[in-house]
Amino acid sequence: MTAGTRTKTPSGIARGRLPNAVTLALGRNLRYFREQAGLTQVELAFDAEVERSRISKIERGHINPSLLTLATLCYCLKITLPTLFEGMKETLAPSWKGGELRRSNQAVLVASSEKSRGHR
Repeated sequence: MTAGTRTKTPSGIARGRLPNAVTLALGRNLRYFREQAGLTQVELAFDAEVERSRISKIERGHINPSLLTLATLCYCLKITLPTLFEGMKETLAPSWKGGELRRSNQAVLVASSEKSRGHR
C-alpha cells in the first residue's frame, strides 16, 4: 500500500452491489447448516430473535449480516463461527485495488501524488 490520505467517497461512484461472491458463499453455508439442524427459516429466526425475511436475505446473499448476528445464528445452530465460514475462499479487493466500494459513505484512499495535484 502506498502512502496516502482518506477522503470522502467521490460522488458518482457506485457502491458494491449485493449479492456478491462472499455473501453468496456465506448464504449457502448458512442454509446448509440450518437444513442439517432440521430447522426452517421461521424456526431459526425465532430462536435467533431476527425476522424470518432476514434469514432468507442472508441465505440468498442479499444482505451483509453483522458479526453479532452471525454469532447468534451459530449459537442457535450449535456451530462455531469458523464452522460457518468453513470452505469459503472468496475475498473482495479494496477499492484502491479495483474493488467496488462497500457503502456510499466509504472513505477512499487517495495517493499522496494525487493529493498534491489537487485531486480529491
